Amino acid sequence: VYIFPGGRIVRPQFVSIGDHVRIGKNTDIYIHPKNRKSKEVIIKIGNHVHIGNYNIIGARTGIVLEENVLLGPGVLIVDHSHRYEDIDVSIKLQGPTEGGPVRLERDCWVGANVCILPNVTIGQHAVIGANSVVNRDIPPYSVAVGSPALVMKRYDFKLKQWVKVDE
Repeated sequence: VYIFPGGRIVRPQFVSIGDHVRIGKNTDIYIHPKNRKSKEVIIKIGNHVHIGNYNIIGARTGIVLEENVLLGPGVLIVDHSHRYEDIDVSIKLQGPTEGGPVRLERDCWVGANVCILPNVTIGQHAVIGANSVVNRDIPPYSVAVGSPALVMKRYDFKLKQWVKVDE
């Protein structure tokens, strides 16, 4: 495991990191556990994961990056948000939402400046184009782009090539 200068993990006792992992410079990985006395792993990073520079990964429920995941620079992955319902209380004082788990399955590639929101699974060998916002599951062997991210291509195993999805 190599963490480049400026990279930091807040509450590392809640993180599991596999072998041959690279965490880019100025990347923040932080955990806001529901129970700080728990010994439960909240962020799990598999083997051979590369996390680019200037990423933010924030977890309360659970985030899994399976093996060989590639994150470009400036990626944001969160499994929770902030409450805002009470207009008489500052948003930052209202606490986090419960959110939901995020999973990036093996061999997927997330381009630069992508935002991945709670309750999302990105399937095996999927590609997320730069500057996309992922707010729903992306199936395996697909290419998704946009805000919100929509699937544009899927791998056709019979043709052995990537094919455009009909709109």
